[in-house]
Amino acid sequence: MTTLYWDCFSGIAGNMAVASLLDLGANRQKLIEGLKSINFAEGQIEIIIEERLVDGIRGLYFNTVDDEHQHHHRHDDHNHSGHSHCHEHHDHDHDHDHDHEHEHSHTHCHNDNDDSSDHSHSRSEHGHAPHRGLKEITAMIDAAAISPRARTIAVSCFRELAEAEATVHGKRADEVHFHEVGARDSIADIVGAAICLDDLDVDEVIVSPVHLGSGMVRCAHGIMPVPAPATALLLKGFSVVFDHDVPFELTTPTGAALLRGLQAKAAAGNRIFTRVGHGHGSLKTGRANFLRAFLIESETIKKKSDQITQLTSNIDNATGEELGHAISKFMAAGALDACLIPILMKKGRPGHQLQVLSEQAKAAMIENMIFSLLPTIGVRRCSVDRSTLQRECEEADSNFGRIRVKKITKPDGETVIEPEFDEVIRIAEEQNCAPRKIKQRIVV
Repeated sequence: MTTLYWDCFSGIAGNMAVASLLDLGANRQKLIEGLKSINFAEGQIEIIIEERLVDGIRGLYFNTVDDEHQHHHRHDDHNHSGHSHCHEHHDHDHDHDHDHEHEHSHTHCHNDNDDSSDHSHSRSEHGHAPHRGLKEITAMIDAAAISPRARTIAVSCFRELAEAEATVHGKRADEVHFHEVGARDSIADIVGAAICLDDLDVDEVIVSPVHLGSGMVRCAHGIMPVPAPATALLLKGFSVVFDHDVPFELTTPTGAALLRGLQAKAAAGNRIFTRVGHGHGSLKTGRANFLRAFLIESETIKKKSDQITQLTSNIDNATGEELGHAISKFMAAGALDACLIPILMKKGRPGHQLQVLSEQAKAAMIENMIFSLLPTIGVRRCSVDRSTLQRECEEADSNFGRIRVKKITKPDGETVIEPEFDEVIRIAEEQNCAPRKIKQRIVV
């Protein structure tokens, strides 16, 4: 099991994500062959992979020839001398002395914060690409010569993107036709990232706070604030940073779709990483502009870390029956755990401290249940870090026949198999024996 950590201090765009994964060691030839197998109506896509040294930092740059031509034409139109021309190199390390300044965002067209020059950092999808819908893109991905897991990742990201666009425009997901994100270069970004993630055998993605930039961008539906509407919806639940000193879009809809489609989680707890990769963008933001990727040491993630919500309330005026009933209701509603701790309260009154652990998304609902089921007038809420061992529920053969068990993997890799206690009770009743004795006799 492998964990990827994306450090989004300068946002995340699809091509930067692919570059960062390549720099971690993803197979370049597998990426190129997979992308060239996609049947685009516009013809086969051409890929650029280059090693670059930007602001003293070595990293990789990934793009498509489509996008490089768009930047070339935009620079010519605005009489921008000194900008780079298109480099159609395939899988060759190549040093650059020029700046590709306008690449970083890949969905929105022009940044309107400076009337004196073209500050667009968008990709070319807004140009003349066919307007594809989710059905068309899914069919293209399904027909591509990529692994089933890469296919699942890519389709999941586009589905999340379609849901966000549908919400923005008041339509169903199957009615949405992508404008910018339906072009070859955006499809290459998402499918390319999926190919690389599969090649690196990434099982879990964690992410830093996501930087957004600021200002306005011009897209197919007019001038919009950063983050663009679909990006904002895709990043619901993520920790984000508005960079008021950076008047550009740092996180694009495609970058946000990758995070949502991969179900990325906030980083928590201590980690040990084994590899670091850099994926360069080319927008000049006034600060370092690359996406940094870390691969986490495999042994450490047998102990999974995440953040949950703890709800606490001190209660001295509820009966035992009320407390027991409430605990069962909390667990049935999806609480991760619930317990009562005997305490001595003010004026020497005996009471109980209720502690309920919940996923963050369910915390508000369970808090309302506490107020509804118990005579308390206050509930404390806090986020707590949690580490859990990897566990799986399955069936196994035993000396009492097939039984349900938990398989628990310890941090050192040792596997422990424990019979489900309900199975112990069932066998004990069949054998007319105490559960404790049955548990001692079970051999799995």
